[in-house]
Amino acid sequence: MGRRLLVSTLLHDLRFGVRLLVKQPGFALITTLTLALGIGANTAIFGIVNAVLLKPLPYQEPDRVVMLWSHWINWKRTWVSEPELADYQHQARSLEHVAGFTTASFNLTGGGEPERIRAMQVQADMFAALGARPLLGRVFTADEDRPGHDHVALISEGLWRVRFGSSPSIVGGAIELDGTPYTVLGVLPASLRLPTEYATRSTAQVWVPLALGPPDPNDRGNHGLNALGRLKPGATLSQGQAEIDTMTRGFQQTFANTYDPEFGLTLVPATAEVYGEIEPALLALVGAVGAVLLIACANVANLLLARSDARQKEIAIRAALGAGRSRLVSQLMAESVVLSLLGGSAGIALAWLLTHSLIAADPLRIPRVADVTIDARVLAFTTLLSLATGVLFGLTPALHAAGSSLQPVLKEGGRDARVTSGWLRRVLVVAQIAASVALVAAAMLLARSFARLQQVNAGFSAAHVLTLRTSLPPTRYRDGAATSSAFRDIALRLREIPSVQAAGGVSGLPLASTRGDWGIVIEGRPVDSQRSLAADWQVVTPGYFAAMGIPIKSGRAFTDADTADAPGVILINETMARTFWPGEDPIGRRMRMGGGGPLTVIGIVGDVRHLGLDHEARTEMYRPVAQFRFGSRPNAEGISSLTWAVRVDGDPTAATAFAREAIRRVDPGLGLSDVATMERVVSDSTSDRRLGLALFALLGGLALTLAAIGVYGVVAYSVAQRTHEIGVRMAIGARPFDVRRMVLSEGFRLAAIGVLVGSGLAVVGARAIRGLLFQVSATDPLTFASVAIALLAVAAAASYVPARRATRVDPIVALRGE
Repeated sequence: MGRRLLVSTLLHDLRFGVRLLVKQPGFALITTLTLALGIGANTAIFGIVNAVLLKPLPYQEPDRVVMLWSHWINWKRTWVSEPELADYQHQARSLEHVAGFTTASFNLTGGGEPERIRAMQVQADMFAALGARPLLGRVFTADEDRPGHDHVALISEGLWRVRFGSSPSIVGGAIELDGTPYTVLGVLPASLRLPTEYATRSTAQVWVPLALGPPDPNDRGNHGLNALGRLKPGATLSQGQAEIDTMTRGFQQTFANTYDPEFGLTLVPATAEVYGEIEPALLALVGAVGAVLLIACANVANLLLARSDARQKEIAIRAALGAGRSRLVSQLMAESVVLSLLGGSAGIALAWLLTHSLIAADPLRIPRVADVTIDARVLAFTTLLSLATGVLFGLTPALHAAGSSLQPVLKEGGRDARVTSGWLRRVLVVAQIAASVALVAAAMLLARSFARLQQVNAGFSAAHVLTLRTSLPPTRYRDGAATSSAFRDIALRLREIPSVQAAGGVSGLPLASTRGDWGIVIEGRPVDSQRSLAADWQVVTPGYFAAMGIPIKSGRAFTDADTADAPGVILINETMARTFWPGEDPIGRRMRMGGGGPLTVIGIVGDVRHLGLDHEARTEMYRPVAQFRFGSRPNAEGISSLTWAVRVDGDPTAATAFAREAIRRVDPGLGLSDVATMERVVSDSTSDRRLGLALFALLGGLALTLAAIGVYGVVAYSVAQRTHEIGVRMAIGARPFDVRRMVLSEGFRLAAIGVLVGSGLAVVGARAIRGLLFQVSATDPLTFASVAIALLAVAAAASYVPARRATRVDPIVALRGE
C-alpha cells in the first residue's frame, strides 16, 4: 500500500510539473536547450569513450596480450630481429605464444580488377596469442608456417563479403596473390586487428604465414619484425619485464659488438599500445564536458532560484494549507527531473549530430572511431545523467524555496518579503566563470599550439602532390635488377602524364611510415669510434626530391645515370651532415652502409620531419633504387614497394585515373594502394591535435556563452529587485553614469572572483592536456592573461544591458508604491 501511494504521489508530481512547464513555454525552452547543450556534449564524449576505451579489445583476455618493442640509442621503440625473436620464444618463462609478424601487400588478381590489398605475414602462434577464432574454416598450423610449404591464406570478413559475395565455398578455394595461388583456409572476423593496426586507416585483408626458417646468427642486428605474445597465467607484467631485462643484458654481454649500452626490450600491454596516446586526451575531454554540464546546471539552478522567488507566495500558501517541507521539496524536484529528462532527450539528438560529424571527419589517430555510436549503453548513461542532473540543479533551489519563512510572504501586499537567494546565485555565477576560464584557457593553449605546429617547415611542399603505393610481386620480379627496371618504367610513364611536373618514388613516405636506421662507417676514421654511428635510410628514384619539393642544399640529386653499374652514391640530409661531419664539407666523402661497398656523398638535401611535425628531423640518408640491394649477391633483392609522389598542375586527385593507367601500361597486374593527396597525409598526421582543438574550442565557446548568460541573469535580476533602491538614488540626484557604474561593478566583481579562482583551475587542467601542446607551455602567461581579459570583457558586456536598463528607471514609478 505504501509503495502504491509513493508511486501515485510521484506520478502526480510529475504531471503537475509538466502542466506548469506547459504554462511557461519560454522558461521550459530556455532550460531545456541549456541542459541539452550540457547533456548532449557529455553523451557524445561518453559515446567516444565507450567505443574507444570501454569496449574490450577483440582478444581473449586482452590484459594479458603484450607487444614486444626493442629500444636503442635514439630509438625508444623499434622492432626485433629473427634471432632475438627465437630467444624470446624459447627462453622467456613468463610469456607464451610469442609470435612475429610484419606488414605486407599483395596484388589480388582474378575475379575482377587487380586490387592492391594490405596483408599480414604472421607466425601461427599469433592466433593463440590473441585468442582469435575464424568465422569460417580454420587458422593455419605450425607445419603450414614453414618455408617451402604449400601457400595458404586467411581472408578478412570484409574482403570475403565484398570480393567474394560472402560465399562459404571460398574456404578450400584459391585466390591469386602476386600471381601465386593461395588456398583459403578460413575467414577472420572484421573486428580482429593487431594492436599496431589501430593507428592505420586500412587493416589487413589477407593473413599469410610468415614462414621463418632457422634464424641466422649474423642477423641479430637486423631488426625488422614486430612481435607480440601473451603473459602466462599467474605471470604479471613486472615479472615478465624483469625476466626480459635479464635476457637482454645477457645479449649485451654475449654479443657486445651488436648491441649498444641502451639496448633492451619493453613489454607494452596491448591496451597501452592501442590507447596510449589518445587516452589522456579523452580523459581530459571527459573532465571538460563535465565542467560544461556543471555550468549548464548552475545556469538552470539560477533560473529555478529566480522562479522559486517568484513562486514564494504559492509555496507559502501550500505550506500554510499543510504541505510539509519534504512534500514541497518532492514537488519541486519532480519539476526539475521533468526538465532534465527533456534536456536529456534533446541532448541525445545533439550527441547524434556530434558523433556523426566525428565519424565523417575520420580522425586517423583515434582508434575505433568508426565504432562510435549511440547504443544502449550510451542511452542508459544519458538517462542516468539526466536524472542525476535534475537532482543536481534542482535540489538547492527546492530546499531554498521550501525553507522560506511564511509570514513575510503572506503579509498584505507581500512587498516586505526579502529575497534570500541572491548570495547563492552569485556563488553559482562565480563557479560558472571559474569553469569557463579553465575551458577557454585549454582551448586557447591548443589553438596557439596548433598554430605553431602549422607554421613548422616539414621539409617538403605538400600542395598539388598525389601519393600512391605500388608493390612488385617477387614471383615476376625476382631480383633487384628487375624491380629497379620496373620502377624506372613506372616513373617514366608517370612523368608522361600531361599535368605532371615531376614524379618519383620513396620507400617510406614522410609522416605516413616509420623508418629504421642502418649502421654506417665513415672512411678515414677509426672503426672502433664509429660503433654507434647510424642513420635512418631511404631508397628513392630520380625525381623524388623535385616531386616532393625537398630542396637540394648542395651537390646534386640522383639521375638516371646512377645505375647499378655506376659508382655507388648516396645523399644525406642536413642533420646528418652536421652530426657526422661538423664544420666540414661532406660532399665527395666516402662511407659504407654496414658491410656494403663504398658510397660517395654527392649531395645534401633539406631536412624532412619524417616522424611528425612535432618531431625534430633525424639523421637520414638516401640511396638510388637502381643501386640498392639487400646483400652483395649479384641477384640480391632490392626494394619491391615504393610510394610515388606525383606533383601536378591543379587538383592532384584528378591525376589518379591517369596514374593508374600509367602503371597498368607497365604491368596490368599491378594494383594501387594508399592513394591520397600529400595534404591529406599531413592532415592525418595532426588529426588528433586538430580534433582536440575543435572539441575544446566548442566546449570553451559553450562555457563562455553559458557564463555570459549567467552573469546577465544575475545582474538583471539584481536590477529588477533593486528597482526601488535605484529610484531613490536617482530621486536624490544620482546620475545615470553613477547607476550604470554601480550595476557594472557588481558584474565585474563576480567576474574578477571567478577569473581568480578559474585561473588556478586552469593551471591544473592545462597539465592534463600537456601531451597535446607543441612549443607552448601549459602555464603560458600570455594565454592566461588573454583569457582573463576576455572573460572580464564578456562579463562587462553581459552586465551592460541590465546597467542601461537601470538608468532608465523612472523614480516616480519606482517610488509610487511608497
